[in-house]
Amino acid sequence: MLAFYMSFIDNEDDRAKFEIIYHTYRKRMVLMAESVLHNKQDAEDVVHDTFIKIARNMNSIDDPESEKTLSYVIKAVKNTAINLLNKNERRNNLIELDDVENMPDEQFLEKLKINENYKEIVNAIRKLNDTYRDVMFYHFVKDMKINEIADLLGRKKSTVKQQLVRGKKILIEKLDEK
Repeated sequence: MLAFYMSFIDNEDDRAKFEIIYHTYRKRMVLMAESVLHNKQDAEDVVHDTFIKIARNMNSIDDPESEKTLSYVIKAVKNTAINLLNKNERRNNLIELDDVENMPDEQFLEKLKINENYKEIVNAIRKLNDTYRDVMFYHFVKDMKINEIADLLGRKKSTVKQQLVRGKKILIEKLDEK
């Protein structure tokens, strides 16, 4: 697979950097994608797509073993996974036309209400700043435990707890504004 990614890179120095990135970060990337998607096969697909994006943008990477590169790679795979998740959620949240035919009006209206409330809350979480958004999203949307979030984000468990408390307060304020 490495040879496939290398086909996107012309410069020999960039190829050497990409090879370091591939061998150094691949396992972490898979873990990040799995933590978002909860599906190994989708996670592998996301990592594959992310490596293609990285290979096409090697000119933006100076030192493949720097903290900056680690951050770039992890954010790239996380964002790609979230994009796939959002795409799948939009598909799953649609009311099937076949279901509508046999659904009583009360049940239809209740399903619409639940979908809209959930979307409103998720959208409000997405509008929080990075610190609270990530913690709130992983905890409430992805149903991850505090220690899992702490490991994933490289934060202390107590920090994640505090960010959840503050994030809840901010979320309530944002929802009350509406």
